[in-house]
Amino acid sequence: MKTLISQTLKFLFLIFAAVVLSKLIFTLLNPNLRALLSTEGNAASLLWGLKLDLSATAALSLLATLAYFAENFWSRRFPLTRIVLLACLFWAVGSTAVDAIYTQDVGRHITFELFTGADMEGGLIGTALSDYPAHSAIALLLLAVSAILCKRLALPGFSIHSSYAGLALFWVASIGLPVTAVRGGWMDVPQTPMSVYNIGSPEQAKLAWNAPYAMTYYLRKGSRKAARQLSAAPREEDLQRVRQWAAPRAPALDGLKHANIILVLLESWTAADLHSYAAEADAAPFFDSLRAGSFSTSSMYADAQRTVEGMFSVFCSFPNPIGTGVAGTQLQTLPYRCLPRLLQEAGWQTHFVQGSGKGIVGAFAQSLGFEHSYGKSDPGFEGPTNHWGYMDDGVYAFAQRTMQALPFPFFMAINTNSTHDTFLPDEADYIYGKESPVAIRRAVTRHADGALERFIKAVREAAKEPTLVVLVADHTKTADGPGTTGKAIPFLMFSTDGSLPAQHRHVNASQRDIAPTIMEWLGGYVPWFTGKSLLNGGYDGKASFSQGSIVNWLEKDRMISFDSANEAAPAQCFNLDDAGLSQTRTACDAPDFRAMLEDALAYTRYTQDLLFSGKTAQYPFAPGEALRSDPVAPPVGSNRLAVR
Repeated sequence: MKTLISQTLKFLFLIFAAVVLSKLIFTLLNPNLRALLSTEGNAASLLWGLKLDLSATAALSLLATLAYFAENFWSRRFPLTRIVLLACLFWAVGSTAVDAIYTQDVGRHITFELFTGADMEGGLIGTALSDYPAHSAIALLLLAVSAILCKRLALPGFSIHSSYAGLALFWVASIGLPVTAVRGGWMDVPQTPMSVYNIGSPEQAKLAWNAPYAMTYYLRKGSRKAARQLSAAPREEDLQRVRQWAAPRAPALDGLKHANIILVLLESWTAADLHSYAAEADAAPFFDSLRAGSFSTSSMYADAQRTVEGMFSVFCSFPNPIGTGVAGTQLQTLPYRCLPRLLQEAGWQTHFVQGSGKGIVGAFAQSLGFEHSYGKSDPGFEGPTNHWGYMDDGVYAFAQRTMQALPFPFFMAINTNSTHDTFLPDEADYIYGKESPVAIRRAVTRHADGALERFIKAVREAAKEPTLVVLVADHTKTADGPGTTGKAIPFLMFSTDGSLPAQHRHVNASQRDIAPTIMEWLGGYVPWFTGKSLLNGGYDGKASFSQGSIVNWLEKDRMISFDSANEAAPAQCFNLDDAGLSQTRTACDAPDFRAMLEDALAYTRYTQDLLFSGKTAQYPFAPGEALRSDPVAPPVGSNRLAVR
């Protein structure tokens, strides 16, 4: 038993040394990462990344231990242990080297590119050898050293019959510890490579990244999980058409008005449940009364099916990849200049609070610029819980206590949780009954509306500095009816200093309009936000949302839908009611429908291409123009190794 334990520790040490040493060497070889490493405070990123390094080490060493045990159990004639150990060492070094070359050439780590680069292996290897000789030589040297150490490693035999109880305990520990390490503990959802963004900074995340862990993860996930561009490539006239109505001008990010900003993502709320949106139901009477005295629009639509997709639309003012989202795909590692990041750089404290586990939502929030992210496993939450985590009163109470300790100004986003589930603490809370999913959904919304009322009252009482409050749903639950009904969400905003008018604009808006509106209220302007400020008197709508491959484009009281993956398919046209909750089919032969389709096609092709090429900060400029006006645009490499 002692021999088995000692050999397992040797495997752990060898693999950990290979993981950490190769990571450090290739980090120093990359001038961009080396510059990041020399910046004050960033060196600690390597220590933060040790948990991923240890996760990769634990998983690989378990394979070596299993091989060592099997070799002693069946036969010591075949060098199974050395072969498996050598493969583990080669994977630790080789994956780190490949990722390092790709990162230096392209500017991002490898994720699903493992699949999108099929049949390009020869060209990639040739480029690596010719353009990165130092990386290639060091990788070969490390592989040779690994082979020598593996060959010379003493592997004495042991008796497997010495203690069955001891062996059972050993295997419980040997399997349980790696599984726990890879999973990232048991208090939250399993960690993914993207959990590295929990560090709070995309730059620091690049240093903490672990290539063996990430590449193994994405090989296991498979190519089906990668985001793929469905739309056609943009044409030159598409850019010109977008520029005509986008009317870009230089960024204005200095001298912003100092004010606190509280943005509440009303989890799964739908306008079809609210009386103020002409719905029959009255599931949120407080929200309706608050909306009557706030700034709002006749309708708003979510370009999202999940929270992370709603976050991207709201905070980044950019459409999601059609049919999927950014979070958890290769697109998450690309550079984004979103509202949280811009405010953090301007001096705001940025915090993201949710009642469920932080998981991918918390990591994604931090990749977008929220310095701090909180979830149900953090100390300080209390109150009733549902299957996901703490219900809204507990979430709001935690947010209030956090806000009280923050310096002015701060930006806090809150993702509510009561409406994430169908659970209510008391059977009497199901005021609409439990006979149908719609009745249960509305009862849970009414319960959440009560918590919202208590929170807004507390915010008004505590506000000593100017504070902007924005309430908007991240997405809907399965609402009654197709089309706009299933995508229409509640929205309002008000300011405690009275600087925001209590006005309802008769326009169809989308989540993409929220960040530009907040920025204009602060006195700024961000040209790469694809939405428009709702405070602008010339707001012309052009809202959009997608459902599968279908893109829906709305202007005034009309909507046109087309298949982005098959532009040859006939479009469908609709007239909308005043609240935007329902639509009536109509012919597409009117001239304005044709103009709408041209705008929609141009916008979709252009923005999807920018999204997948990592150039969202160029919207709506000609190639290279936006980068010159953006002083913190990320470095762009030769991109020869980039594969789509």
